Amino acid sequence: MPIKEKFTILIIVNSQQIVILNFIRMRLFKFPLVIFSVLLLACNNKPTSDKAIHSAGKQDSEHVKTQAEASSDLTKYGIANYQNNVLGGLHVGDKAPDFKLQNQDGNEESLEAALKEGPVLLVFLRADWCSYCVRHLKEFQDNIQEIHEAGQAKVIAISPQESSYMKKFHEENQFSFPILFDIDHVAMKDYKVFFRVTEKYNDYIKESKGQRVEVYNDDTNAYLPVPATYLIDQNKVIKYVHYDPDYKKRSDLKEVMAQLKD
Repeated sequence: MPIKEKFTILIIVNSQQIVILNFIRMRLFKFPLVIFSVLLLACNNKPTSDKAIHSAGKQDSEHVKTQAEASSDLTKYGIANYQNNVLGGLHVGDKAPDFKLQNQDGNEESLEAALKEGPVLLVFLRADWCSYCVRHLKEFQDNIQEIHEAGQAKVIAISPQESSYMKKFHEENQFSFPILFDIDHVAMKDYKVFFRVTEKYNDYIKESKGQRVEVYNDDTNAYLPVPATYLIDQNKVIKYVHYDPDYKKRSDLKEVMAQLKD
């Protein structure tokens, strides 16, 4: 009787091709006879289409900023490592979330109502004690006529600072646009600019400005927004975004004007 031994080997090629080798060794009349049988299965290894590559690249690029932000040390900007932070910002092409908030005079304003008159230039304001914020808003005020003429746009600022502070700040600087009070942080979270302040930075604000952040905001804890700028068209589509955790870096008015004229 011949002796028959059978071995099965699986080899995976390019993660999609499977080759099954059946090695059968037979001994007959003391002369070895070797038979190899190779069967190729699943050889349909199609290359990835250009369209699929483009789609994957687009998805990757949309998350680069968020991933970089998550891996960087944001505490140097006063941003605490807080699990309920909502950061990353919205992107060009996203739908802008609606909001209904009270302005410095206690009157309710909404994005939906403002968009009926034209595009909205939405600016997130940290507080009246922030010199960078003050200069940023004053730049918009100094060019408010050009902004309006460029695209019939309306400027709206949103801040977590309590309305009594904002009312005085608004009057002193003679702003012609409203400053809305985001009392429950809804807008800051919807626009992904919401964060809790580090204790170190909060202590610095108290020492240099007179009060802790939560006192200025009439809040239980210290929360601030990334001072982002969004240009929103009348279809609620975001056409321009400036988002940077570094509060010293602000939107460029020339870029905003170019988008309004486009």
